[in-house]
Parts: sequence; C-alpha cells; structure tokens
Amino acid sequence: MQDVQEVLNNHFIMERLADLHTHTTASDGCLTPTEVVEAAKRAELAAVAITDHDTVGGIDEALAAGRKFDIEVIPGVEISTIYQDRVEVHILGYFIDHTSPTLIERLDVLKNARYDRAMQMVEKLNAAGVMIDFGRVQELAGGGAIGRPHVARAIVEAGAARSMDSAFGKFLKEGGAGYVPRYKISPMEAMEAISEAGGVSCCAHVAKLKRDELLVELINRGLRAIEASHPDHSRAGRKFYKRFAKSRGLIATGGSDAHGFAHNMRPGVGDVTVDYDVVRQLRQASRFGDSSRIKCLEE
Repeated sequence: MQDVQEVLNNHFIMERLADLHTHTTASDGCLTPTEVVEAAKRAELAAVAITDHDTVGGIDEALAAGRKFDIEVIPGVEISTIYQDRVEVHILGYFIDHTSPTLIERLDVLKNARYDRAMQMVEKLNAAGVMIDFGRVQELAGGGAIGRPHVARAIVEAGAARSMDSAFGKFLKEGGAGYVPRYKISPMEAMEAISEAGGVSCCAHVAKLKRDELLVELINRGLRAIEASHPDHSRAGRKFYKRFAKSRGLIATGGSDAHGFAHNMRPGVGDVTVDYDVVRQLRQASRFGDSSRIKCLEE
C-alpha cells in the first residue's frame, strides 16, 4: 500500500506544471496581472511567469495575486531586440530582481521609445487618411508600455480594418502606411541587463527564429535557456529544440505567450506548459536562486 501511495505522490509531483510566458495590461496584454494569475489558478498551474514586453510594471500586482491564489509568480520580462540590424530576437528574463534600478532605467529607455514610436505611427496613419487618436491609443495601453497591438486596436475601432491581424497586415508591418522602425537594442545588451538583475536569459520562440548559429553565439555570451515549447512551434520543432537544449546544457522552457486576446485565437494562460522542474532549474541558475529575496517572493 505504501508503494502505491509513493507512486501516486510521484505522479502528482510530475504533473505540477508552469506557464513561463505570459503578458498583462502592463504591456500589450488584455488581462491585468491579477487576472493572469487567476487564469493560472483556473488552469491548475503551480507557477506562472509574468514576462511583459520591456517592462516590469505588472510584477508587484502579480506577486500579490500569487500570494492570494497560492500560485508561484516568477518575476520576468521579455525584451525586444535586433541582431545585426536585421533579425528580431526576443530575450526572456526569469527570476529577475524587478526592483533593480539599472534594469528599470534600461527598460524605461525602451518604454519611452515605444511611446515615441506609437505617436509617429498615429501621425503617419492620419496622414494616410486613417484617422485615429493618440489619446485613444494611450487609453488602450492602460498606462502600460505602448505597443503596436494598441495601435492596431485603435485602427479596428476606427473601422479601417476588420481585425487586429488585418490592421497589422494593411498598416503596421514593414512597408505599411503606419510602420515606424523601433528603437534597437542588441540581444547581448538585453542579456547583460537581465544578468545585472540577477536573472536567467532565455531566447524566446526559437523555432520561429530559425537562427541556430545565432543561438550558438548567444550561448557563448551567457544564454542559459531557450523556449522550446511555444504555440507557434510544430511538434517537430519542439522536439528538435528540446534535444538542442539538452546537447548544449541549456534549460528548455516553454509557455503560452498568452496576451488574453479573445478575438484572434491567441492561446490562453496554461495552454502551453512545462514541468515544474524547469522552474527549479531556472531558480537555481539565477544569481539569487537560493537567497532570501526569492524565498520571500514565494511566501
């Protein structure tokens, strides 16, 4: 009987899951940090990472919600970068000190650049006859970091496009009437900022990137993890990059990349998960993995 119970206990431990890629209203998500944690609770997750674009503004609220709903919240960030002025690369950071003045200063530069870019987009769209108001774009951002999705939502509201996908395709992709290049930071600079904040750097949705030679360069510069499981990855892609991670001593992460958009078939919180052991690996790899700071976050 004891052996049976041990098997059941081991099974329960193995089934503890985590979603390591989510977005909130602090950046371009539609769910508040509290709502993301609530969604993680409904999905019966053990942990969820808050990885907003270029901001840590939602982490404090999420941590408070995690204590309320008994969900471990991993402080994170997703930093948008450009490699060699050609390739867009997103770098995730896990178990960061989100109060780090150096990190906040660097992210503020990106946030301000997002604001300026969105304003220029609105000006270009207005000049092209797409009449949207920058004030409305700010309202849609809800005080968080402004991104192209907020401009796209304003375009849809104005009746110039039927959906956000259509708004992106018609106006906001490169060559479109509202396209504005964004402020550029390199993947190495992003990794440096994450490292300075005590976190672990991870390259996001690597199967979409299709730049294994870049991954090798990033590994040599301190990359510790890659996002092998992502809703845009095929089954073959997930398997390949899990093997890739194992062969190079990397942590293979995964997450839903949930933004909470009900109208465009984006995945929800918990739709893509990894075993909780990945959380343990990330915590151990972080500079403060065994410190009282992280322990306090989990209480």
